[in-house]
Amino acid sequence: MLYEFAHWLQSKCPLIWTGVEAFNSFVCGVKFGNRKKLKACVVEGVRIADTNDARKLAEFFARQPEDNFKWFRPHAFDEGTLKKLLKQKSYIIYVQEENEEIIGYAFLRCFMNKTLFLGKMVDVNHQGKGVCTKLCAVGMDMAIAIGFRMFESINKQNIGSMKASQKACDVIVLEELENGDLLIEDRPKGALKP
Repeated sequence: MLYEFAHWLQSKCPLIWTGVEAFNSFVCGVKFGNRKKLKACVVEGVRIADTNDARKLAEFFARQPEDNFKWFRPHAFDEGTLKKLLKQKSYIIYVQEENEEIIGYAFLRCFMNKTLFLGKMVDVNHQGKGVCTKLCAVGMDMAIAIGFRMFESINKQNIGSMKASQKACDVIVLEELENGDLLIEDRPKGALKP
């Protein structure tokens, strides 16, 4: 319900949404303070992005075929938008690189009620090679480090994304949304004991 209300508010009341975004960003910044805890969660090849990465990220998205965006449109992909997101304290953006090229993108969209949403995309030439699973596992570790619950919305047809989440986490399907997405909660692997 909160998920649907946030999307409604964003599309129907953009001025109010902008104020809510600014307040949320401030509160999230206070809640998890400096990002040392987050940096301790990254693994080989993965790093937290900063504002200097905006152009590199825009180039990453520009290289992807339209099919990669079928279920992934959380924000615009131009350099200006990405720079703005990289400055917001309610977004934790991290990337996986290979030979100094971004091959995976992920973000944690944090909310003041100590919940966050994971979004992830893998370069078309690196799909099916464990990149998405690694990004999901790092996201889960970051969520644990800052004490937030992690959620995702994954389309039922996006089997690769769901499998990656299931390899990295214990997945609980909470509900099916109108657009065919499943709202899921990710828990640390082994948290759901049979």
